[in-house]
Formats: sequence, structure tokens, C-alpha cells
Amino acid sequence: MEIVQKHVMIDIGSNSIRLVVIGIDKHYFFEELLNFKAVARLSNYIDAHDQLSETGISILLTVLQRFRSIISREKNITAIDAVATAAMRKAKNRDQVFARVKERTGLTIRLLSGLKEAYYGYYAVINSTYIENGISIDIGGGSTEVTVFRNREMIHAHSFAFGAVTLYKTYYAGGDPKARDKLEDFLKKTFSAYEWLINQDLPVIGIGGTARNLARIDQMQQHYPMVGLHQYTLPRARLNHLTHELASMSLSERESMDGLSKDRADIILPASAVINMLVKLNRGGQFILSGEGLREGVFYEWMLRQRGMDRIPYVLNESIRHLRRNFNLDYHHTNYVKKLAFQIFDGVLPFINRSFPEKRSAWLLSHSADLAYLGEYVNNESSSAHTFYLLTNININGISHPDRLAVALIASFKNRSKLLDFAAPFAKIVSKNELKMYETLGAVLRLAHDFDRTRQHVVDEVTVQQTAKKKLHFSAFYHDDAYFEEQAAQKHKKHVERALQSSINLQFIKR
Repeated sequence: MEIVQKHVMIDIGSNSIRLVVIGIDKHYFFEELLNFKAVARLSNYIDAHDQLSETGISILLTVLQRFRSIISREKNITAIDAVATAAMRKAKNRDQVFARVKERTGLTIRLLSGLKEAYYGYYAVINSTYIENGISIDIGGGSTEVTVFRNREMIHAHSFAFGAVTLYKTYYAGGDPKARDKLEDFLKKTFSAYEWLINQDLPVIGIGGTARNLARIDQMQQHYPMVGLHQYTLPRARLNHLTHELASMSLSERESMDGLSKDRADIILPASAVINMLVKLNRGGQFILSGEGLREGVFYEWMLRQRGMDRIPYVLNESIRHLRRNFNLDYHHTNYVKKLAFQIFDGVLPFINRSFPEKRSAWLLSHSADLAYLGEYVNNESSSAHTFYLLTNININGISHPDRLAVALIASFKNRSKLLDFAAPFAKIVSKNELKMYETLGAVLRLAHDFDRTRQHVVDEVTVQQTAKKKLHFSAFYHDDAYFEEQAAQKHKKHVERALQSSINLQFIKR
């Protein structure tokens, strides 16, 4: 990727300060180049007069000078966006602090209001996940931002003047044995004051470091076989159990807990209680992690404005656009195979188990066709195994984990035996009925690939007719020479026959 511009993001939070550098090419493909974090806990240095102390200012300046040194060595920087949130909103001397930062580092800091911070979290969610309706919650060190959105439009937003660090200081720092009960009472009363925030049939989407830690711990406890935290889902019951488990542990036990960052071993208690209470007060029944939040929201706003867009129209298609570029996928070939696959799919539809929704089957077949040749980038002979590995081990925005597994199984289909081998470690995620459907769609996609074996588009159309009970007649109309297409299709039609439990008569007809 030839980088023509770079976006620099500095996020000055209450708990940590982070530097992220993203490179962008002329086609707006982008990738993260640098990511550094310093734990600063600035909210601990806001004194009784709501002033950021000299110690706090010194920490801030030291971190920003270090970041400025890194930035100065980078080329093609188009924008530097330094933003500050809750701790600096609270600091009454922030103007003087920002002036000192400007003098020492040359950086101009933009103070975000609570509502703007909430907006950026929501904006990151709708541009990086498949979720169209939900409640987002971003727990920082000194504030908590929530939004309610439907059809990807933000309906409500609020910023609460408490965060993980401030709640820990208020309820836990003194060693009160009833801290958890008092905190839960406070949270229930606070959230319930906003009618739009409770009793909603919506999932809760968590943003930020604490949310990531909860998802990571749960994955380890569940021995979760897929890679990736973004868009990972915890059912209400597991989240509640994990919240109480953390509360029952000592600080030293939490510090050594797999999946939990040592620097969050204390503030995980109030932060997990906040998320858990919000899930309890609603009817969505689940907590979903968004690995993207404030920083990504700021970047998307800047990048999409350059593209003349207000949002990514369909997140998964944008991800596929990136995957095509990264793995040299031939767009024209995959689209041609997809067209043939749907001609077969439409023809065999009466033979497919209709307990599986047709719309979902078509969606899975379409996106599996988009990504079916991913593994060829690594090795052509073992492309099936590489396709499955890549799709289950890379993050893909805009698709849930179960759907990503489904696409991986369909796109990598070689035969039933290999499908079952690939699926074995994922028995908790995929049912036998789903596997049967994935076998059918995978077999259809493989046969469509055979009809373009030479990649010269010699097969113009495939039609399917039912000739007798449990028997099908496939006609492949072609031009020029379809010798290798017919050879491959006749060899592999057995996979469709096995999936549909029907015999197929396949005829190639020259036009």
C-alpha cells in the first residue's frame, strides 16, 4: 500500500493517553501503523478545587512530548487530532494546561463535550459492526457515555459524570464491605432516571478497555476457538456471573487473572458493574464488544468527510473491499462465480431444507462467494485450508462471529469430510442443522467454481430442472471450449448430490 497521507490521533483520557497513527492510500484503504498507550490516570490528579495539579500536568507534558518525538519522525502527516475528555472537562485550569501543551509540544488540544464523546463512540459502532439497533456504552476513567440508536441513527445520548476511576475512588478505595451493593443501587437509580435508557429490547454494545477485558476473560474461560474480540457477544447470564466472580476475588487474584490487564485490576470492579447493570435494565439479553470507539469515531469522521460520505453504507462490503485488495482477489472472477452459484442455488431451492431461512442462505452464499479464493494468496494447492484459517483468524468488520464462521465453512468447502474436520473445534458455536446447510451452500459454490475452471467465463448460464422425484437435470450453456469446466463439474457434482440427497444429470450445451 502506497501511503499518501497519515492521520494522527492522540486521545487524552482520564485513565490513559494513547497515540495512534493510521496510513491511508489514494483509494482510501487504510491501516494502523503505530499504537502506543501510557497509563496516566489524570483524574487522580484533579484536586479539591477541580484543578489539574502540577504533578498531573507534568505527567501529561511528559507523555505528549514523547508522542511528539515519535510524530516528528513520520512523513506524509495530513492531520493531527489531539482530543481530551472527562478529566480535562473537569479541570478548571484546562485553558492554562492546553496553553502549556501548545508551548512545549506545538500540539493543539480539542476538548470534547460529553455528548460529542458519546457521538464518536456511536459513530465508530455503526461504521465498524453489523449492529443497526443498540445501546452503546463507553466507560472511561472519569465519565461514561451512552447512546441509543436505531437503524444506525442516534436517537438519544448522555454523558454521565462518573467513570471507572472515579467510581473506584468513591466506592472501593476505602475498603467498604458493602461497596458493591451501594454502587449497584446508585447505578440502578441513575440509569432508571432516563426512560429511553431502560426496558429497551436492544443489545448493549461496550466500548473501551474495560469492555475489552471482559470479553477477553470470557473468551479464555470459554476456550473460545475463534480469534478476535471485536463484535464478540456475551449472553446476559455469563456477563452477570463474570461480574460477580471478579467482585469476589482479591486484587492480587485479579492481577494474575488471564485476560485482565494488570493496570485495570482495580477499576474493573466498578466498570463491569456499570455494564452489567445496563444489560440487566434492558431486554436485549446480551453484551457485544466493539473493539472500535472514540479514536476510530474521530478517524471515520475525518476520512469519510474526505470521501464525501456521512457513513459507510454497508460495513461488510467495505471490509470485503479491503480484503480484496489485501489478498489480491479477482473481483470479476468472484462476481462471475457468484452469478453461477445463484443460478444453481435458485434451481435447487425446492430441495433445500426450508427450516433454514432462504434470505439468510442467500446472504451467506453471496459473501462466501466474495471470499472463496482468499487462501490462494498463501498457496493454491492448499487454498481451502488457508481460506478457512484466514477467515476464522482475522477480524472482519460488519459480520458477527457465528456468521464469520459460517462464511469460513462455506467459502473453504472442499468436501463433507473436510467441512466436519474444520467445524469440529467449533461444536459449541454451530449446530448440526447449520452444518448441513453450510455443506449444501459450500457444495453449490464449489460446483459454480467448476463451471469457471479456466477462469475464461465460457459458461454463460446454468439452468436446473426437476426431472423426477429426487432427480435434477443441470444444463450448462457455453461458448468456445468448456472441456475443463465439464471435466471438473462432472467430477464434483457428487458433493451437491450428497448434500441434497438427489441424483444430478449434468449436460453441457454449446450455443
